[in-house]
Amino acid sequence: GACVQALAGIAAMAGHSSTAEVSSQSEAMAPLLPLLIAAHDLSRVASHKNLAGNEVFEVSGKWHYAMVFPRVIKEKDKKVSAKTLESMLGDMFADDMVDDWQVEGEPVWWSKVKAEGCMMSELTDKVLRKVVDILQGTRCGFDIGWMVSVDEDEIILLIKLEKEVTITKLADRMDLSMRTTINSYHFVGLKCLKTRPTLGKQLGITNTEPEDMPVYLEYMENWKESFEKMKHEALDKQGDYKALKALVQSERYPVPVILMIREEMDTAKSHGKTQEYQEYKALFNEANALEEQYNQVNEEITRIKDGEHKFEARMKRWAEFKLDDLRKAALYEDFLEVDILRMIDDRMSRVINIGAMKEHGLLTSYFPLHTPSALEPLKERWASLKPWGILQWPGGQHNRKVRDYFGEEVAFFFTWMNRLNLRLILPSAFSLIFLLRWQLLTLAHARILEVAFSLSMCCWLAHFTASYVQFSNNQSLKWGMNVFSKNVRDLPGWTPEAEDTVKVSFIRAMHWVVVFLFIAEAGCFAACDSTFRASIERAHHEHQHDAQGQGTNSAPEASHPRIFGMISKYSVTINIKLSVFLWGILSPKFASMECRRTEQEKKNSQVLKNFVVMSFVYYYPFIYLAFVMPYVEGCVPVGRNMDKIFESNSCIESVKSNLLLTFIIHLGTVVGMMCFELAKKWWAERSERQTLEKSGRSSNKYTDVEDESKRQAFEGDTPYYLELMIQLGLVAMFSSILPSVAVIALVSNLIEVRVIAWKLIQICRRPAPVGQEGIGAWVYVMQFLCCLSAVTSVGLVIFVKEPCKSEWGLADFYKCTMFIVAEHLMLIVVVFVASLTPPISGHTTLIMRQHTIARAKLLGSVRRHIDVQKGTIGPFASDQSVSEGGWEEFPSVFVPPELVPRTLTLTAGIQS
Repeated sequence: GACVQALAGIAAMAGHSSTAEVSSQSEAMAPLLPLLIAAHDLSRVASHKNLAGNEVFEVSGKWHYAMVFPRVIKEKDKKVSAKTLESMLGDMFADDMVDDWQVEGEPVWWSKVKAEGCMMSELTDKVLRKVVDILQGTRCGFDIGWMVSVDEDEIILLIKLEKEVTITKLADRMDLSMRTTINSYHFVGLKCLKTRPTLGKQLGITNTEPEDMPVYLEYMENWKESFEKMKHEALDKQGDYKALKALVQSERYPVPVILMIREEMDTAKSHGKTQEYQEYKALFNEANALEEQYNQVNEEITRIKDGEHKFEARMKRWAEFKLDDLRKAALYEDFLEVDILRMIDDRMSRVINIGAMKEHGLLTSYFPLHTPSALEPLKERWASLKPWGILQWPGGQHNRKVRDYFGEEVAFFFTWMNRLNLRLILPSAFSLIFLLRWQLLTLAHARILEVAFSLSMCCWLAHFTASYVQFSNNQSLKWGMNVFSKNVRDLPGWTPEAEDTVKVSFIRAMHWVVVFLFIAEAGCFAACDSTFRASIERAHHEHQHDAQGQGTNSAPEASHPRIFGMISKYSVTINIKLSVFLWGILSPKFASMECRRTEQEKKNSQVLKNFVVMSFVYYYPFIYLAFVMPYVEGCVPVGRNMDKIFESNSCIESVKSNLLLTFIIHLGTVVGMMCFELAKKWWAERSERQTLEKSGRSSNKYTDVEDESKRQAFEGDTPYYLELMIQLGLVAMFSSILPSVAVIALVSNLIEVRVIAWKLIQICRRPAPVGQEGIGAWVYVMQFLCCLSAVTSVGLVIFVKEPCKSEWGLADFYKCTMFIVAEHLMLIVVVFVASLTPPISGHTTLIMRQHTIARAKLLGSVRRHIDVQKGTIGPFASDQSVSEGGWEEFPSVFVPPELVPRTLTLTAGIQS
């Protein structure tokens, strides 16, 4: 009763709507009140309608993560044995935490459960208590809030990280890569290079300005403090000629000293103090001479012989640098919300095994929360389904916002899709012109154009692949992901010994066995479909053979060949979608047991297997129709006029119709699944509302946090990449058969990219920000598609298209010889086109060189304290603690700073 009254008092002070609501929640939280009464209570301050039409109240405060715990009802409660309980807790928490829990936490309870076990409801209560204790304790230092779901069957813990001391310590512990400031560049005399203007900016379509490209450094408190100390030591000497002269001679802080001398020189000149001006001018030249000798990069100035001209050149060099900017200089930029989410996720993974808690049924979900204020700019244009939103220029105007909100994994997917759409514009324009070839050109010239267009699409794909690799490397450098693989943590449970076991090798082998089983199924289905179509044709001819229409074959397919032919055609597409669905269930289960070291390795392994299966499932029917069916079943000439210009047959027409159908069904599936998830969420909320009304609890309020918990989790970028890569291969391989396939792909992609963006914001939970360097193994998939498209395009020219097919009367031997020679030559051309675009552009190389110089200059005078324990701390370190006053420091030793070479030379791309 005292707890209920206390909770009611807190709610009243927080502006809660009524005591009745508090009492309702208090009863649900009765077992947890002694613990959670100290947590923050939540007030509902505003409301809006969600997509399902229900009123949703916004939770006050900026919360970062949510953990949803189920409440076990009495009817479904069950006994947990002592052995099972000990195993479950050992999976979810570190051994030292469990030991402390037994000795210092609740020894009486542990003695009881070790002997008798406990009920599941009691275990859920104890685990929730322990989680709250850990998160708001000295190990994490998070702020914790709580709420009960509207139907009181779940308890939602809210997590936020806002204490500055905790943020800085967590960032230091995880070596978070942070972007340096432009003013810090000015402090060491560097002008930060920018990205090149985008194509949209050059054409005047977008207003995206070139972005600065400063270096990323690991976040170290000692580095930050040393930089601040260095800045104050340098700038405190202003106005003191002797102190400035001493600093010049000591060669410390050359840039701030030069700017202070310039300011004193300007002041003396404005006041007419000629002698003082000349003294400062001489000191200015002396400081510049030392600085130029130190850098050895100002050769243009050093070559000037005349003293006055050299002085003017130096004044011009430092004209853009302002002393006020140096006074405001900081080593690192401010933390972004995506950085805060990474810190929380990293710390949580070190103290609690989220996956084990979900597996044992003690945690329903764990996810980052959306931030309404940051979502609004993305909703307006990036995720707009309005016509002008769909038809917006597919450039990089949203890249920075998407990366800062969702992280690099999602951002790289959208950059790849936008680059693909941008590159599809040119072949789409040519394909529209290509459709008029029969009206504008002679037969011979039209055939030459067909061959040129088909082979040029292979070169287009090779150039797109190489150019995206270059673009991706530039983006990785801009987002600090070029060193991501060095700092990534190992997955839980991975050890070198576990990776080499027979069990893991067997699982990986079985994964490949499943791959080949899916391939065999696709081949068998295509063969059966081919036999079925042949039987339809044969039965139909037998049926028509009798002049009276009463053939001996009375099978249904004999009298209705069109209906059964339609069934055959659609069955191929249905089989593809079913294979994709089944593979999406089985493959992740095998991948989770393969014991990969990092998440990226696990993802790359699955990507390659996914593509092997899906490429065969998708491409085999098309290759069969184009190359095998004419020889096995035969093709009927169609669409020929009197001059025999329209060269086509039933096989080619089948390829065309299936290509068009593939794109339409894919886009329909994306939109349909989005509508299905929306309808499922609406139905769940409707059922929940009806249950509340029947139980007399309709006054309970539905919060935006609970609304997000009902959403589906983001399935990752792999399914989207897979479908789009398959379509990209179809565009490159069969564009000569259906020239408009590039236009179809462009229109489909422009719609799909907005649908996926809208789904991420409106239907899915916010995905955890995952770092990623580029698009991973998908680069190898694109390179494989380049080779496959080259071989397929040459095969179409020789075996499918006229005149090589039949008009020249070539024997099969000569056709095969031509094919082998031509496809080798085409592969050479593809490799040559790809080699024209280097993986790293010259501009990116200049930025990388400047990053090397900036890192050396920024850290040249920084002293770093090295924690002797840091390299040996495991993911569940018990002695890492944080409190209001700061972290408990480990015993540290002082290591003298490494001396930066006094000469920094850049020669032939080698930094020495």
